Amino acid sequence: MNCSTGKRCFEQESLALEALIQNHVFNNYSPNEGPINVYECPQCGCWHFTSKGNKHSIFEDSGVSERIKRERVANYWERKLR
Repeated sequence: MNCSTGKRCFEQESLALEALIQNHVFNNYSPNEGPINVYECPQCGCWHFTSKGNKHSIFEDSGVSERIKRERVANYWERKLR
């Protein structure tokens, strides 16, 4: 599905949140950079990333923070060894 906003569409909030986590894994944003939350679009009904507003509470979960760190390291070595 395409949205007139040009943003990537996710059909469910859970899928958008998982993609948001993966986005932080691969892009290694500084603490105040990048997308920080998801929202349901009033135009298309799908979920999109946003860098505005409050940071999603998922980032406060220590398990998610550790997962991001772990996957960043794995991603680094995977790219280095190619």
